[in-house]
Amino acid sequence: MKKREDIIKKFSTFLSFGNPGSDGNPIWLTDPELERRMRSLVESEIGANEEFWAQYFLKVIREKSTQEDTEIQGGQKGMRNFSRPPHDRVIPSSLVADKHLSAYLQEACLWASQKSYQRFKYLQHKYPLEEFFQIANAAANPAGKLLKNFNFEHPLTNIEGYAKTAIIRLISNTIYQHDLEAKRGKFSDYGLLKDVSAKELREALLYQGISQKKLDSYCLVWQCFDKIYQPARCQGGRSLEPPHQHNLQEIADCYNQKIKKLDFTTTTISSEKVQQILSICVRAARDYRTKRFLPLEEYENISDPIPTPWDNLIQKEAWEQVQSIVSNLFVSVPEAGQTILKLWQGLNLTQTEIAIILKNKYPDLQKQYQVARQSSRYIRNILKNLVLELKKFDPDICFQDDKELESIKDTMNECLRFHCQKIFYSTLDKIGEQFPEQEKLSMLMNQIHLLEQTNYQQITVFLSEASKIVSHLKKEITIYLKTELEQSMNLESDSLEIVHHKIADFVEEWLKTKFYIANQG
Repeated sequence: MKKREDIIKKFSTFLSFGNPGSDGNPIWLTDPELERRMRSLVESEIGANEEFWAQYFLKVIREKSTQEDTEIQGGQKGMRNFSRPPHDRVIPSSLVADKHLSAYLQEACLWASQKSYQRFKYLQHKYPLEEFFQIANAAANPAGKLLKNFNFEHPLTNIEGYAKTAIIRLISNTIYQHDLEAKRGKFSDYGLLKDVSAKELREALLYQGISQKKLDSYCLVWQCFDKIYQPARCQGGRSLEPPHQHNLQEIADCYNQKIKKLDFTTTTISSEKVQQILSICVRAARDYRTKRFLPLEEYENISDPIPTPWDNLIQKEAWEQVQSIVSNLFVSVPEAGQTILKLWQGLNLTQTEIAIILKNKYPDLQKQYQVARQSSRYIRNILKNLVLELKKFDPDICFQDDKELESIKDTMNECLRFHCQKIFYSTLDKIGEQFPEQEKLSMLMNQIHLLEQTNYQQITVFLSEASKIVSHLKKEITIYLKTELEQSMNLESDSLEIVHHKIADFVEEWLKTKFYIANQG
């Protein structure tokens, strides 16, 4: 799909998915009436840019919402960079103005849809991009309603950027309100714990108020639960029975063995403590997945706060710019810092695990608190340099307080995570080329996609064969990746053995992404 460059097209075309000849890609469809009207308007105001016309149509909607086809009074307060319309310009009705504005916001809808698609990809039941786009379109129509609180006088806002921020919030609101509310009844307590991801649980526990000191222990108990408790396949997530006493004892034993290997500064636990921690994890996961957001009908009545500097950056399509800046800043970090960040952000290792891995290479990184102190220093320096670079990008940016800096820090960490994982994915791509099984797996997955639901028996056979190949690839590639990382980061041989399971999980995610296996079966 090509981005619209022509100003007439921007206000007269709409995205459409799944049209004949589009191969499933969105294409632009022209509304002839809007195109004719927009051409006439452009000819009446030569040189006006897209923001001029977007604000013009919003002004028409606001002033003519109750009385159509009346003359706009030029130069009113709240209208910036507007000249008085020429006498020969035909003023559109509020309905037509809204259609022009909806057409203009199509790319904002697609942008918000793509961001939401990535944000919610952890959901087992994934929405296709088209569905996110439908939600976005519903949020943006009527456009006047979406932009009800847009402030013409704010110097750093523009309509497309404001709409992006508003649409992505409304998409999230819809997903949390409907999908996760329905998902709440889908899983029993322990079915939910088997479904939740490590990232989700960590965020859920933090959301619940679990201290950082306890967080690693709780997550480790969950890891042991996930490994030990393997119920019969006939039990679905809806009716999964709680683990029996002997399961709880096995989980406790697993945990106690791991804390000795990982040098955790915590005491051993009993089966009763395991039960208590799992109950807390269940409550945290359920609360996290069903957290309340404002209903859509109430959202429109809430005034948007003054945009933060970060909101303004988003509105200026600076996501890619920030990602590029963070990637460049990462290169300037000392070797020890790069190694810490790669292990932390790339493989999701804990500070204790990193300390064990690096203690022989770096004498000042013997303990968890030393890793925490050093990683905080590196993050602080990157954040400081990021702010300086952003000021070059937009000199008007001013960060007023720590809260605004924290909003940037969260996004900076996302960029760091993306960068570090990208490094490892690139390594995996090279390693994967050594395994001819990849080609066979690709062929199988293509056959499965082609058959879809037309031949269930054959799909089952293909899935079984694909599963065996994936299992083999995961095992072999994990070994290769572990060795490659130890060499590339100059670590001692087998120093990553204690986090073998996390490297295996990373390889599995890469395989799912590469061969789109996540939704199969």
